Amino acid sequence: MKKFIAIFVIAGVIFACNEISKKPAKFAIYNTFCSSSSSDGPCSVIPIDVVENLGVGYESSLDSVKQPPFDVFSWQTFIALNWPADTAGNPKDNSISDSPNAPRVWEHYQDPAEIFGHSTPGLTLRLGVAKNGGQKFFYMDSKAPHPLLSGSSFDLDTLNGFKEADGHPLIDRNLNFVLYEIKMNPIETKFTINNKLTTVKGIYDLGIKNGNAISLPESDSATKKLGSMEIKASWRILIPANGDDTNRYYCRNATIFIDSAHTRNGKNLILTNVKVGLVGMHIIRKTAKLKLSETWSTFEHIDNTPDNPQEAQQSNKRWSFYNQECLNCVPNAIPHTLKGDHDKYIWEVTPPYAIKYAVQAPGQSLNLVFFGTQALRMYPIYKYTEMINQLWQAKLKGSVWANYRLVGTQWQTGEGHPQQIVPNFLGNTTLETYIQHNASCISCHSAASIKYNKTTIHTNLSYIFQTYARRDTDKKK
Repeated sequence: MKKFIAIFVIAGVIFACNEISKKPAKFAIYNTFCSSSSSDGPCSVIPIDVVENLGVGYESSLDSVKQPPFDVFSWQTFIALNWPADTAGNPKDNSISDSPNAPRVWEHYQDPAEIFGHSTPGLTLRLGVAKNGGQKFFYMDSKAPHPLLSGSSFDLDTLNGFKEADGHPLIDRNLNFVLYEIKMNPIETKFTINNKLTTVKGIYDLGIKNGNAISLPESDSATKKLGSMEIKASWRILIPANGDDTNRYYCRNATIFIDSAHTRNGKNLILTNVKVGLVGMHIIRKTAKLKLSETWSTFEHIDNTPDNPQEAQQSNKRWSFYNQECLNCVPNAIPHTLKGDHDKYIWEVTPPYAIKYAVQAPGQSLNLVFFGTQALRMYPIYKYTEMINQLWQAKLKGSVWANYRLVGTQWQTGEGHPQQIVPNFLGNTTLETYIQHNASCISCHSAASIKYNKTTIHTNLSYIFQTYARRDTDKKK
């Protein structure tokens, strides 16, 4: 039976992909698992672009043959970025399963604090010490409150707090805050520094030079040159004593820095050698075919949340952000803010660090059991995306990477066609927990602009620039 299902799945994907390319032989060369060879397994090569002749997006009965190439592109990128890397950040080893404790390729990319600077004294120094010691370093929010530029440095109060896109934190079942980080690849880093885009004036000057618009470097298939890329990842603190299985996650040891404005005792909190596991990842890429709004891929760990209440109640699985015992808990409810915290979420100095924001199920006032965020996925993963997931997970069987799945790939049809965002909504339960109902990467970031000297510059940039550009408006020379 399992063999029959596998054959059916593979046949379905081959049919969809053949319909897309219109040239089955060409797609066979393209290969589902490695874009640069006929190898029948994952490889460390980052694909240059999506292999697809773009149409107008989803077209009723043809929707099944439009999305697979984008999802294959996402998986190839995800695996290549998560390939074991040497000390220079280059991929090493013959398999993604080799050197399980080695940092991945993308983890050698630079942090925004290293490029833009940071107003917290010594933070970039601590970041460097952690990296040199082989540890990850966490200090920033997810997406909000959107950081402002103050001269050439980020304003401290708008960066810290470990909050999500809408300004609120995510709390796991161990009652600890989820941690976030952002990375910029060397192409984007070089473009940013060379064009002095670390200041609002630098953005303004380049925007005026380019006709009130700025666009990040795109890939070039002819020269096999990659374009700009940004990664946003979410991690949770793993506690084996509480039932967390570290063998199911890509794990790292981390240093966590919480500034004094966000701790209960008003002092900087520095935690070292904290075991963390990867639970979510956004990948934003600028390619020649999809330069209008980039390609937005988002992945999650399979243990994050159930896809619906029925699955949650019928499964004995230990979810990271859902607890079957939290009867009558409201899904995706924003954690409350304690009086006296001045609208800031405060870390306790001992674990569990988010205990003050834990919830009790309604009607269980006498029960002293507390729960974290009760997260549920609002939109099911597209069936053909799930089909691609099954193919990749089968190839990755035996490694921790088989425990991750693509939630979706969002893109926008190009010039010369009616512009359409595909799919309309896309959200990651660890990065857009509370705004899943209308979460859309492209819709959120496509309108980014910046006003300086009474001139509006349309950035058409990606995460880093769009994040602060929305807030840093009406700034004068």
